[in-house]
Amino acid sequence: MLGTLHQFFDLKTIIWLLPIIFIFHDLEEIITIESSMTANKCKYSKTNFVKLTLRMREKLGSTAAQLAVSATWILLITSFIAIMTAHFSSNGGGFLLFTAMLNLFVLQAFMHIIQTIMFRGYTPGIITSLFLLIPYCLLTYYFLAEYGQIDLPLILTSLPVSLVLIPINLVGNLLGRYFIR
Repeated sequence: MLGTLHQFFDLKTIIWLLPIIFIFHDLEEIITIESSMTANKCKYSKTNFVKLTLRMREKLGSTAAQLAVSATWILLITSFIAIMTAHFSSNGGGFLLFTAMLNLFVLQAFMHIIQTIMFRGYTPGIITSLFLLIPYCLLTYYFLAEYGQIDLPLILTSLPVSLVLIPINLVGNLLGRYFIR
């Protein structure tokens, strides 16, 4: 089956799908964040995880407008990484930043799964995490390995870079809270 996918996905397509998949995922979050926050404030038992998650969401921006500003910031970073990867991959360049961002997508998808389990119900982003983010990330890791673009040392090297990208992406949340009050 994966062999059949090779006719649809070349290296450039995989690279350019990164910001596109992100847009669809964040649209789900933007559309559902406010109703979810309202529902989750009173609906669930206040375990430490639930309290922490709700507090973090309020601090990072809990309105659709704030999340849209944050998503725009992250989309700019993701698009920049895709542009640089697409450009430099033609010239034999590496996939370090691309792999680091891909790692963050995997982390985000699994955080949505954990939140859904802990909240025992829908959380913004879970549908696209299950049906877009995780399949895209798994296929991308597979294809990049098939094309000889990533290996275990690159994945291990990309993990600290992923950690550096987290606060850079969180700047979007600060921008959202600053511009949308």
